Amino acid sequence: MIHIEVQSQREAVFAERMFRYSAQIFDRERRPVVSLAVLGDEDLTWRPDRFGYALWGCELVLRFPTVKLRDLDPAVLEVTRNPFAVLTLLHRDAQETRGNPPERLRRKVLRYRALLRHGYSASDVRSLLRLMEHLLRLDPELANQALEQMRQVEVEETGMDTFVTSFEEIGEARGRIEGQRDLITRLLSRKVGALAPELQAHVIALSPDQLLSLSEVLLDFTSQADLITWLNQHARTSDA
Repeated sequence: MIHIEVQSQREAVFAERMFRYSAQIFDRERRPVVSLAVLGDEDLTWRPDRFGYALWGCELVLRFPTVKLRDLDPAVLEVTRNPFAVLTLLHRDAQETRGNPPERLRRKVLRYRALLRHGYSASDVRSLLRLMEHLLRLDPELANQALEQMRQVEVEETGMDTFVTSFEEIGEARGRIEGQRDLITRLLSRKVGALAPELQAHVIALSPDQLLSLSEVLLDFTSQADLITWLNQHARTSDA
């Protein structure tokens, strides 16, 4: 069994918690447990790697490997295609630009350009874009500037502005069902061409949750046949 803890703040009882969770997993599964710690804090001196005690000749110790994100070389992370390398860079950008919004905006646009150049799948780009928005938060004015610059980066790198546009528009449409239906229909038309009336009616009839699921995959469609296949599969799932 593999037990991973990600810790972003110094915590006095962290090593003890690693021991407790590891012991509970072993007690439940009765299998060997490998406990690993990812330390995302900014204190270079804090490096917990064990917990134990000895009493009356009885000794118990858990030693666990740790990785300190601050130890990783940014130059190496920047050329690594593993999406977790991008996430680590975004995490460090958030720490290093705290209280410096202009620099955060600059890095956000820079990271987005690098993300596109790595050639990730559409689903990975969307996931990393959501994480980027969460980690590199900006006030509304700078956020709008960042989106405009990121949209321009998309056009320069891919010839389209699909990801940022759909991310921004879908986010604004949440909670407004009619607006969401209209948005999805427009995005589909941009991706696969104008929809026939019966196909458009099928999309409009989807529930809010179904529309959200469709919004997550529509950027991967290359033709209306992809949309029809998705709708048929979805209908079968819903009927079941």
